[in-house]
Amino acid sequence: GCQDMGAGGSKVLSEGVKRHCASEFERLCPKDRDFIVLSEMRQLQSLQDMPIDMNHLSTIFVLDNDHNGRVTLQELYDFATVCASKTNDFRQHEFPMQIQGFCTLRMYDIVSAKGTDYFMQWFASLFSESEEGKGFLEYPGVVFVSRDSAHLIHEVLQIDDKYGYSMQRFFDLIQRTGEEMGIMSLEDERLDELVPRVVIDKFAKAYVDGLLHLLQHELLYPPLPVAIPDGI
Repeated sequence: GCQDMGAGGSKVLSEGVKRHCASEFERLCPKDRDFIVLSEMRQLQSLQDMPIDMNHLSTIFVLDNDHNGRVTLQELYDFATVCASKTNDFRQHEFPMQIQGFCTLRMYDIVSAKGTDYFMQWFASLFSESEEGKGFLEYPGVVFVSRDSAHLIHEVLQIDDKYGYSMQRFFDLIQRTGEEMGIMSLEDERLDELVPRVVIDKFAKAYVDGLLHLLQHELLYPPLPVAIPDGI
């Protein structure tokens, strides 16, 4: 879905892909704003003939390229351009996996350069755009978010795959951790469907630390310093 721009080799999106991106964006974006948030980003399934998997945090990190927790139509075009430029390198049936690998290394590069606090700020804005959260006088300074937010975290951090925790077990674990930290009471019925934001952030921190450690120590990194020309 890409046309080559002469000798420079820079890619432009075909009209078909642009139209598809625009209609996907329009389908997902509420009329009162010009950006989509996490729960909507995750419903993106393809960029015309390029299947993508938005269940991975690294893909969302690359999609939201200014890392403000919101994705605009221009960012979707930019992401589609990146994907289109890879269509020649990757086989069709491997495409979603290869894009995910590309995005993971891209996230690794940026987070290695800017630090895990940069990732945590992005992660926080990703979730505050999705849900404002609420507070209670009895728990000063604690922001609570809904089961829906916990569910999103469970999916994007792949808690089930990594730790074998079902959604319900994960939700219970966050609540118990909150009680052990002294920031909520399990006896308080108002909190039955809520979890403290700060505990969710701990999981995100563990996720990114684990990812950095894995890529630094267990994968051969960095990749080849020179790009191998096409056709060799």
